[in-house]
Amino acid sequence: MKSLLSAACLGLVLTLLSPSLLWAQEETQNSAEDAAEVTNMREVLESEKKTEEFIREKTAEIAGNKEFPRTPLQLLLVMRDAFQRQDMERAASYLDTRYLPEGVEDWPAPDLMNALRIVFNQQNIVDVTALSDEPEGMLEDGLPAYRDLLGVVTKDDGEAVPIYLQRIPDGQGDKIWKISNASVAQIPELWADLGYGPIAIWLETHLPNYTVAGLESWQLIAGAIFLVAAWYLSLLASYLLMRAALLIPNRFPLGIETFFKGSLRIFLFLAIFRLLMDQLALSLTARVYLNSSGLDFVAVSILILGAISLLRDYNIRRLERAGNRQYVALLKPFTTIVKLVVLLVIGLIWAERAGYNMSTIIAGLGVGSLAVALAAQKTLENVIGAITLYTARPVNPGDLCRFGNIVGVVEEIGLRSTMIRTLNRTMLAVPNSVFSSVEVENFSHRDRIRYYQHIELQMATADQLRVILGRLRELFLSHADVMQETVSIRLEKVAAATAVIRIDAGINTTDYQHFLAAAEDLNLRMIELVHDAGAVFSGPGQVLQLRDFYQASDEKMSEVHAQLDSWKSEEKLPFPDYTEAEKAALRGAIELPVREHKS
Repeated sequence: MKSLLSAACLGLVLTLLSPSLLWAQEETQNSAEDAAEVTNMREVLESEKKTEEFIREKTAEIAGNKEFPRTPLQLLLVMRDAFQRQDMERAASYLDTRYLPEGVEDWPAPDLMNALRIVFNQQNIVDVTALSDEPEGMLEDGLPAYRDLLGVVTKDDGEAVPIYLQRIPDGQGDKIWKISNASVAQIPELWADLGYGPIAIWLETHLPNYTVAGLESWQLIAGAIFLVAAWYLSLLASYLLMRAALLIPNRFPLGIETFFKGSLRIFLFLAIFRLLMDQLALSLTARVYLNSSGLDFVAVSILILGAISLLRDYNIRRLERAGNRQYVALLKPFTTIVKLVVLLVIGLIWAERAGYNMSTIIAGLGVGSLAVALAAQKTLENVIGAITLYTARPVNPGDLCRFGNIVGVVEEIGLRSTMIRTLNRTMLAVPNSVFSSVEVENFSHRDRIRYYQHIELQMATADQLRVILGRLRELFLSHADVMQETVSIRLEKVAAATAVIRIDAGINTTDYQHFLAAAEDLNLRMIELVHDAGAVFSGPGQVLQLRDFYQASDEKMSEVHAQLDSWKSEEKLPFPDYTEAEKAALRGAIELPVREHKS
């Protein structure tokens, strides 16, 4: 795992682990790791299949002569048969133990053969199909006629050690092939560099001999123990890292705890388990299976997805604190898309490492993507509509708006649809492609609410209308909730026996209930004002007059004339409009009545 967290995890694990738990050498050979990196599971399976078929054919040919290998290929086959039967005495008989140097003679022959078998398994150096099946061996390999190359073992320091086969007399006038004594002399040195530790040797000796996916019995048991140990080590490591992270002041402690207890803990668990398994001197087949299993990719995927979720939650809280809640609904589906892209990329990388044909996969994805795009055309339109809504921002969650003949509050703008809570408290889902392409009236963004209406009066005298207009203007200009610069009160037209007065003004509020209260107060005052002037409201329709047309009483008319005379004498006649000084004097003179609460 090539990440900083993995490096930190490795340091922590190596510090906490007792040496007694390390059953193998401190490191595995670099060359073998390089070989595992360029080999994938499919290649191994295909190679094993071909090798097994080849071995079955050749084994049948030498079925009656297993004890006396006359060719290099026969030697390897009889050695393999002895290994499968766990007959190390017989397998050791195929070592040329003549003229061995001091020190090597102290090794029992079965131990030498078992050590060579383990080294072979780690690097898989033997290509059975390349071995000669002629009694003389391969004569054109540049080696002496009595010697053939079995394979090359690479040590930790990169030194290449060839393993030779040698043709020697069998003591009966004929010749057989064995492992060269020059190579046998190299086995103790190879074992010291690449072999197992003493505990692993003891387990291998005393446990039943079986293999699963390249793992021997003792390695399977060790893997189970490492699985449990890795979990508890990940608990400790994630807790320590979490406490260290929380020492830094932040506004998001719960999110950090969730990340460290969830995604990071699982990542550390898989990383520690993988690091421990690497200490078991696995065979090349087992390493290829482990590398191709995708364990590394799963760990990295969990870490990246957890980091994306942490970043998403952090930005959600940052946007909420900044008052930009409208972006929160879009952030969640956007994060989901990013996660899907990350998983797709990691999956493609894993497939390539596992040996699958990437051109075929990418071509299939291209065709599949085209089919999905055609099938999901409407869905894509809605996604684009969502992006349009969030970039243009005609409405935000929480806004009161009108869409067609529907009025309601926007509750959520998702990837597919916008959810609107109607005035009837029902939920209306409008596809984003539709919502973003039609007119939407946003009531929440208005800076004031318009008071607009026409009042119709039975035809009165011109003086009565002048007084009514003046008092209406005074009423609106002096009302505390009316914006003076928006007041427009005019005798708009005369229709038959009806005088139509147009009233237009802005109420200084965005709260609709407050607007209704101000409108109610204005309406009541207008009714009093009209009646005080001796006028009568009219309306649409036909009026059948059974008496003379209504006229105000002499007393009312005298009051009207007195009001007009007073304005004329003081030069305050409010026509065509009030002066700025008069407007300033009237500003806020009338307030909404406040209901007194009894104590």
